[in-house]
Amino acid sequence: MKRDNILKGAGVLLIASVLLFSNLSVMANTTMDTSKQNIQTNKSLSSSLVFGQDYEILLEENFTDGNMPPTGDWGVWDLIQTNQIETWYIDSSIPHSYPYCATVHRGSELSLQDEWLITPSLNFSKYSSIYLEFYWYADWWTSQVANITNLNVSISTDGGSTWTLIWSEDYLTGGFPTWEWIYTNDGNLIDLSDYADETDVKIGFQYYSNSTEQPQAQEFSIDDIKVLADVEEFKCHNHGPYEWWWPVQYDYLIPGVRFHGSAEGGKTPYHYYWDFGDGNSSTLKDPIHLYEDLGTFNVTLRVEDSSNPPRITVNETYANLFLLPPPDIDIQIRLISFGIKVDIENPGEYNATYVNWTMVVHWAPLQIREKLVANGTIDRLAPDGTELIESGYFFAFGRIHITISVHPENLRGLIKHFNAFKIGPFVFVYNAG
Repeated sequence: MKRDNILKGAGVLLIASVLLFSNLSVMANTTMDTSKQNIQTNKSLSSSLVFGQDYEILLEENFTDGNMPPTGDWGVWDLIQTNQIETWYIDSSIPHSYPYCATVHRGSELSLQDEWLITPSLNFSKYSSIYLEFYWYADWWTSQVANITNLNVSISTDGGSTWTLIWSEDYLTGGFPTWEWIYTNDGNLIDLSDYADETDVKIGFQYYSNSTEQPQAQEFSIDDIKVLADVEEFKCHNHGPYEWWWPVQYDYLIPGVRFHGSAEGGKTPYHYYWDFGDGNSSTLKDPIHLYEDLGTFNVTLRVEDSSNPPRITVNETYANLFLLPPPDIDIQIRLISFGIKVDIENPGEYNATYVNWTMVVHWAPLQIREKLVANGTIDRLAPDGTELIESGYFFAFGRIHITISVHPENLRGLIKHFNAFKIGPFVFVYNAG
């Protein structure tokens, strides 16, 4: 067999000598026209990816159908031949996975070998992180030391008219074991994420040899090819449930329940579809809807991204419209604090949602020179829950009047007043206004 006893005896000494003095370079070759290939020798590799449930196989080929070129579930490959006799063929003698691999061998044929095996067109447009993996098998001497043969991997984004070299076995500076299956690039995946926006991607596996030296060892095999997309999780948030005291719907210039939608992952822009559970709907991200009846309504948010075809995510919640007034939100100021610190309490049995709050200071006793020292929004304050709000540092001396305003979207709001002394960064509260 050609793989068993090629490099033995004196040949081993010759290999060791060449290792000390050789300076290897990458051969960049193309089908018929060298000018068509842009050499990209610094293509990044990833060695630490752990693929779990959030990845998608965009291409998988292990040549099990026995066809050359392959014609499997992923589409029909292309075989571009320069040497009509010794080109890519289905090989059952040394597959990485049973029963076949793809192989090119020199043998007795003297003609140029520039043999391309090209994947079907792949659409990368809805992915952000894409990787190529495969197994390959060759003789180290002929490919790296003598540089008689090359296995190159190139990528095209225009249907195969032009190609960019993204990997070659010459990139391995430390050599590789002869006649052993090797995972991609010594355990590294080839990162194709630079092409994430492309819709017509082809990957070409090129075998090149223009020498007849040591023809028995001129061989490359490939197997178990995969293109993997690390799928960013696509999900939407309806920010529910929505529990609204009925009269609060009418406290706004535009009456109704305020809904809030968001999404993450996928491809922007997003398209929102709300179903309010009472026969009405909206395509706004943050719609307002006026319910005409009391009760609990099932609410569904459906979001599509801009992929082609679009990815879809759905999130369900409810809107509860009730009539009996809940307890008011409460405001408890801390009597001694660095800056102003206030605890917002929800003593009721319903969520307080989108609780907008402000802290305003006036200089006492005339309450002049109003200053907004802090404001914000609490997205959700659970029943019997407490949330700390604070102003942070501001420097002053003397008596101050503090006004705290707290207004949930769905429940009654509250305003409280406090008198305090300000001494540098510290606040000493002495009574409610």
